[in-house]
Amino acid sequence: MNWYKIAKDFKERNIINAKIKYLEEIKETLTDISKIIFQSGKTAKDINIIIVGSKKITSYPKIRDILIDADHIALDSPWKFSGLCHQAIDKINQLVGKLKKERDDFTFQDSKRPRKGWV
Repeated sequence: MNWYKIAKDFKERNIINAKIKYLEEIKETLTDISKIIFQSGKTAKDINIIIVGSKKITSYPKIRDILIDADHIALDSPWKFSGLCHQAIDKINQLVGKLKKERDDFTFQDSKRPRKGWV
């Protein structure tokens, strides 16, 4: 395999890693705001608006829709807001699992010996 294909393969793997990292950061933030909502609803709502307004989150419409619904009820019902945040976290966990499987399939291909990049 020539160097160009190897570099291209690394780029694809790094894109998957970047997606995983972004989703895990969002998951941590959602965990935090699902607790903050009981202390300061306005702060949690503002953080949620920042997440929903992000350009990267538009790649994940299901998560974005859940967060938009959570934004509408943030100040009225903190328990429902927290529940919707946890629902979004579950969706993120599913997506991260799929991305990790895709990364493993890409890295190991048919055999269990690494062929392209490191995990």
